[in-house]
Amino acid sequence: MVLLINMGVKFGFFLTLSLASADRDARGEARVAKRCYCDLQMSDGPFPHMQLEQLYLISQNCSLKLNKQQFNEPLEITAYVEQKLNNLVQRINEFEKEYDGELYSIISYRIIEIEIAELNELLNQLQEKCWRNNDERTYLDTQAQNITNKVDELEKYDRLKVIQEHRKNTILKRSLTSCQNALLVTPTPYVTTQPGSCSFGRLKAVSYPRSSMLNHFGTSYPYGSWGKDPLPAPGKEDQHWLVVLTSSNRFGTKIRVYSSYSKLLTKGAFKDISFQTYNPQGPGGVMYGDAYYYNCYNLDKLCRFDMTTQNVISATLPFAGFNDKFPYCTLASCYVYTDMDLATDENGLWVLYSTTFNFGNLVVSRLNTTDLSLLESWNTTLFKRSASNAFLVCGVVYATRYVSPEIEEIFYMFDTTSGVERYDLKIQFRKVLPGIQYMNYNPQDKKLYVYSDAYVISYSLTFE
Repeated sequence: MVLLINMGVKFGFFLTLSLASADRDARGEARVAKRCYCDLQMSDGPFPHMQLEQLYLISQNCSLKLNKQQFNEPLEITAYVEQKLNNLVQRINEFEKEYDGELYSIISYRIIEIEIAELNELLNQLQEKCWRNNDERTYLDTQAQNITNKVDELEKYDRLKVIQEHRKNTILKRSLTSCQNALLVTPTPYVTTQPGSCSFGRLKAVSYPRSSMLNHFGTSYPYGSWGKDPLPAPGKEDQHWLVVLTSSNRFGTKIRVYSSYSKLLTKGAFKDISFQTYNPQGPGGVMYGDAYYYNCYNLDKLCRFDMTTQNVISATLPFAGFNDKFPYCTLASCYVYTDMDLATDENGLWVLYSTTFNFGNLVVSRLNTTDLSLLESWNTTLFKRSASNAFLVCGVVYATRYVSPEIEEIFYMFDTTSGVERYDLKIQFRKVLPGIQYMNYNPQDKKLYVYSDAYVISYSLTFE
């Protein structure tokens, strides 16, 4: 006997029940129990699980590609281009305002030319990345459309909500796996960064001079310092300053301030602020947080000159040599009164000096900008007179030495984080003039500001 039940209208399949009679022997004495058989036949055919798994893998690959950093790079480059373009427009506007009927300086045109070249290079990079990403996006759009079409086809088989339940199960499995992994994970041990590294890499090279001009007081003032405040007060973001030492190359009497870099280049409007007490000694002063820090004249002290109130505070630098006891030197001569060298970087304000306790070797100290107390100090093995100058980047001291009238070399580094010292850097850069009396790194624009035999010069630093 076969019982056929047709339920295809509601569920889309046929259910066939069959009852098999028991076999009897010839005598009719023995009987075998009856058995029922259920035969389920899908009207649409078996559900294509393999296709569903393949679609799942394809979608995962698409997600991984969509998460690539390359799709964010054009946005970052575009933002950088906009920033540089705004700076260039502002600079050109300032030049136009200051134009007095005479020719602009060659340096002014050269700076604009360099910035336009940098913009063109960035635009080429942006165009290349956009082309590459458009190809990738077209491929992903095609894949997404294919997946959509195949899912639509699979919905024909989904009378029993297979795909919907499969998605729920996938989400549950993913949540369970994440929870288990979080419980079993071992905390990653702290890894010390490679000595001499910043968050943006290690110092690799120094550019050719980005700008170069004679200071506004003339060649009679070979010693001095200049730069830009890395922590400016509101309204002074583009302010630049210049301090020259008197004919004795020993002390300064005033700070000349320019409201913008273009004012400095074109010898535009400026403001002179005179020191009433504690004149600065040597070319090692820096501007930081709207205050000028320097070695107090004829004293083993540091001074802080507030640019707004013009008040001065001072504090003794313990055991520090001064008055030409531990200056920077070349093989032929020394740079006078360079015993105390102030410096700035991403970590704040520093002073580089030497003491008899450290046998004339370089001492590095980080300063409290309010009261000039020492926050931390490190003794190095670098004999200070063997270096011609020094600066800091990310808590790493870099020292230079004289190679030739045209070449200076960064040969030494000391990492205050790890205590690692190296004497084999060999990072050479070209000079405008033989002597370098002052250099300081500005973490805001990552430039090196140099005063060289009466010329003010800037360099860009490259990191890897």
